[in-house]
Amino acid sequence: MRVSPPSIEEFAFHVEVWTLDDLRVDETMAVAKNIRVARAAYDETLKVREGRIVKLRHGARVILP
Repeated sequence: MRVSPPSIEEFAFHVEVWTLDDLRVDETMAVAKNIRVARAAYDETLKVREGRIVKLRHGARVILP
């Protein structure tokens, strides 16, 4: 039996760094299937991108600004 790799659509949670004007995504730091993994990535991104706009999203919905 052959198992295909997961597609990006299966990773519903996105940790993103936005431009300073908050108009578009500047950098995607992580994608995850699990909210706990996504939250850990979000917390770390806040540390390494201090002063930047960081968002944790699930699809179009912003979970943490």
